[in-house]
Amino acid sequence: MPSMSKVNVSFLPSMTKPSNYNLLILLVISALCAIVPLDLTQLIFAVLGALCYYMVQSLQRSMGLPGQKKLPKSPIEKAEPREVKKRRTNRKPLTEGTHVDAAAQPACVPILAPKFKGESLEDEVQELIAQIMPTASSQRGVDRLAEAIRVMLASSLPEVEVTGFANSDLSRGRANGVAVPDVDIVIQVRPDSVASKLPSKGVAEPRMLQKWALRICADRLVSGGFKFRRSGFRGNEPKMTLLVPSELKIFDTAVPIDISVNAVTPLHSAALISECGNLNPQSKELILLIRRWAKDRGICHAPKGHLSPYVWSLLVVYYLQVAQKEPLLPPVAEFQAIKDLLPAGCGKTAQPWRGKASELTAAELLKGFMQFYNSFPWKSEAVCVLKGTQGPMPLSLPIHIIEHEDGPKTTECGPNIEDPFAPKKNLGSGMTWWSWLRMKEELARAHTLLEQDTSLSTLLAPWSPEGPEEASRN
Repeated sequence: MPSMSKVNVSFLPSMTKPSNYNLLILLVISALCAIVPLDLTQLIFAVLGALCYYMVQSLQRSMGLPGQKKLPKSPIEKAEPREVKKRRTNRKPLTEGTHVDAAAQPACVPILAPKFKGESLEDEVQELIAQIMPTASSQRGVDRLAEAIRVMLASSLPEVEVTGFANSDLSRGRANGVAVPDVDIVIQVRPDSVASKLPSKGVAEPRMLQKWALRICADRLVSGGFKFRRSGFRGNEPKMTLLVPSELKIFDTAVPIDISVNAVTPLHSAALISECGNLNPQSKELILLIRRWAKDRGICHAPKGHLSPYVWSLLVVYYLQVAQKEPLLPPVAEFQAIKDLLPAGCGKTAQPWRGKASELTAAELLKGFMQFYNSFPWKSEAVCVLKGTQGPMPLSLPIHIIEHEDGPKTTECGPNIEDPFAPKKNLGSGMTWWSWLRMKEELARAHTLLEQDTSLSTLLAPWSPEGPEEASRN
């Protein structure tokens, strides 16, 4: 008796495929259903329909459907370089929790590094300071913009007040200008006037009222010609980024602005920088330099976990308070011009501070800042500009613990930075593991470049997530 493996099944060519079994069953059932209730004429048409259906299916299988065969490569795919194909095929799919830095995506039109005419690093630094120092013309333009916004919002919010702050010379563009605008617009409204416009009447949280008022203002401005760019509701103070239309005849080009409702950080930042400039002009220059460097290198976009420009200003103040033999700035508690903005009991009445001007140049102070924070003991020391002295972390300041990529298995003490206007608030609590690594990477890079007296153009080269070589290749 022959084994089953040698049985010839060539006489059943159509029965070895599951699809043909299904077709045979379908035909049998169709025939039975057609024969029982139908007369001869209807039976003929039913059989003809079944045969036509069978012939169409057989024809499609013989010709081959799209997807059954691999399509040939297009001319573009054939010409694709091997390294480009490797990067495309090895690209990891986005999953839930994958971090994407929207602010760090490469621009369609590459932004080049700034060029300077100076021969030495000090000459380049002085040239850059002259370019980024806020001018009276820029502030006048921002004041006109604030008044125009107030007029546009007056119909919806009659008692609205608008204040604008210019943080740089607006006539000069720069990298990441939309991600971190140089203009802050603060809209002051009464909470009860916003609560009356809520869809659901009742007691609402202050933060909900703040977001709702921001949406009302943004909708009104967008309908009046402003262009919406992004929203940032994750921070302590919600804000939106808009583009000012050139039709207003205020600025020659479209200028990005940040708008917020009942926010205090822009006021605190402007007051702090102004008072630092009055006490020591070098401090304001260094603050502007560090803010520009952090912006060009992509490490000051707060919604992505980076330190905001205001926090970078506090880092500069702390460095000038404690890093030199003689402090270049007094404790913020002794800033007489802003003592009314400080919490009750924090401001001190003191004699006018008469600090000596530093013999260090702006370039040397820039080098010292990078060296100071490149080796800063973040685990044991906090940045506290209110007291302006080095020491252990205050007990009132909550410690920020950063989780590594593996989650809570590995943790690390992150930056602990005290807000002088709210001493119990840690301004470094928004940093993530990725932004923490980026900050340390940039500090180390800047320290190395400045020790080598590299050109300021190299230091301020706009950061690209792919690096300069990959960016130039693409």
